[in-house]
Amino acid sequence: MKYIPNTREQLEEMLKTIGVSSFEELIKDIPESLRFKGDLNIKGPLSEDELISYIRSIEKENADFASLKPLVGAGSYKHFVPSVIRTILSREEFYTAYTPYQPELAQGTLQTMFEVQTHLGRLTGFDAVVPSIYDGASATAEAVLMAMRLTGKNRVVVSGLLNPQYLETIRTYTAPHKTEIVEIPYDNNLTSLQKLKDILNSETAVVVIQSPNFFGGIEDVEAFSKVVHESKALLLQVVTESLSLALLKSPAELGVDIVAGEAQSFGIDLNFGGPYNGYLATKMEFVRQLPGRIAGETVDRNGKRAFVMTLRAREQDIKREKATSNLCTSHNLNLYAIDAYLSLFGKEGLYEVALYNTKAAHYLRKKLLETPHFKGVDYPFFNEFVLNTDLTEEEMKERLLKIDVVPPLKLSNYFEDLVDSYLFAVTEVFSKEDLDKIVDALGR
Repeated sequence: MKYIPNTREQLEEMLKTIGVSSFEELIKDIPESLRFKGDLNIKGPLSEDELISYIRSIEKENADFASLKPLVGAGSYKHFVPSVIRTILSREEFYTAYTPYQPELAQGTLQTMFEVQTHLGRLTGFDAVVPSIYDGASATAEAVLMAMRLTGKNRVVVSGLLNPQYLETIRTYTAPHKTEIVEIPYDNNLTSLQKLKDILNSETAVVVIQSPNFFGGIEDVEAFSKVVHESKALLLQVVTESLSLALLKSPAELGVDIVAGEAQSFGIDLNFGGPYNGYLATKMEFVRQLPGRIAGETVDRNGKRAFVMTLRAREQDIKREKATSNLCTSHNLNLYAIDAYLSLFGKEGLYEVALYNTKAAHYLRKKLLETPHFKGVDYPFFNEFVLNTDLTEEEMKERLLKIDVVPPLKLSNYFEDLVDSYLFAVTEVFSKEDLDKIVDALGR
């Protein structure tokens, strides 16, 4: 923070301008219990240089997340982001990117939307893609509402291995609609297809399956599709780790009707939890029930390539009763990052990254199972897996932080019965040397 000197007269003038009589009145909404009183515990007097050195020494006591590698994922993943992407985003004309209220005047914004739609269309296998919704959770909730409009029903069946925060968002969005939400139990870290058959009925609007699921498991989406469609319901696949689409069959190939995804893995850093970027993809026959915006390609009157806003079904643009959502904005700066990331890596590069993620995760799991402290069930997974351990949470934390690794997710935070289970996430930020250090630290 820069040092800005102010005289008493200047301070009084500022307070007068904003309509308060004193500094105390300005901060009156901050509870007394939260205000610092007394003097800062700094030995002095110190020169400016000495003071900066002292503050730096305090700063070093904090964990520096840039130098830590997280074994926790659960919907937010630390992937390598090439410096060139940050360089592209630093251009001031991109920082002005915002909701295109006069879209055709912002050809660059529309072109980016169009290109991201194309990338995501290839990954999901669908022709219609809304490239930017707040995040994966809100995209999932919007997709559920979309399915309810398409079927005219309000019974929603959700996998018990959907990200719990996504499920909470669905509950929030559907609360005014008198929606019945039923959860499908899981077995061996995968959603139970047999239990789904018992739960489905003619009143079901949509079945929501996350794959890879919250435990990283790759669901048999094709089998779910057959069962769901026999009951005349729709199948919604949630994808929190979109990198998996570079390695697995596309949702369209598996018979899915709607995909709701989170694209944070494509060039967007963790950013302390956001902003991220959700997206929706579906068949062309459902395109008019999509929320948000879609950009299209055309030519202008001189025959030159141009981009237009093809679909805007929000209530600010059409009659309220015909609006599909009050979704207002898009994360266009994130779209620039996603576009740059996917364009730079290309089809083969993305495949190689996804393959490394899978191999590295399977390597770590195999090595941990060879130690006396871990056990787990076999199931197909992408880059996250669940293991049980006899190590305490404090032991895990102490051993891993010594090698600059953030511990895996303690699953009892979300599933009360999974007391000794942890969810590990492994991405390309971990080298083989890193993984061996983790095994050494936890296996002894």
